[in-house]
Amino acid sequence: MKKHTSFIYLFFLVLCLYEKPLAQRSSSRFSDQQIVAMTGSYLKRMSGSPEFMGAKVYRHPEKGKIYQIHLQVVRNRETEGLGYAFDTMLALSEYFKKPPKIFIAVLHSNNRSAPPVICSGSVKCTSDHYIKKVITYKDWYNNCIKFEKPTIVADL
Repeated sequence: MKKHTSFIYLFFLVLCLYEKPLAQRSSSRFSDQQIVAMTGSYLKRMSGSPEFMGAKVYRHPEKGKIYQIHLQVVRNRETEGLGYAFDTMLALSEYFKKPPKIFIAVLHSNNRSAPPVICSGSVKCTSDHYIKKVITYKDWYNNCIKFEKPTIVADL
């Protein structure tokens, strides 16, 4: 009986030691620079995604941490580009050591005379639409995001 009990304890010990590295791998966290470097690769994997121009993460004294992405879009597909931008930022935001509070999508048009479209939204509200599905796209578009003037956002 003692042999059987010690075997069970040994089995659970090995199981616990084996599970810890698996749990650590699933909760990988990356620096801001690493996330920025991964953003372009993530977008390339999505079929039909707009051209990636760059990304950056910075801290605003009042708004907190901001994750910003720049995409080159066709003028008549800006709404679709907006969806790709927010979807990408939301998917990668779970890997930040400290997650951002605000997403900013800067959509550069293929028409040189048109200024870029700049849209910002909170991470929580974006998550409510894309992940939790508690608000509709229309509510997210009308209530959660806001369009800003191009002079507010600094260049890459």
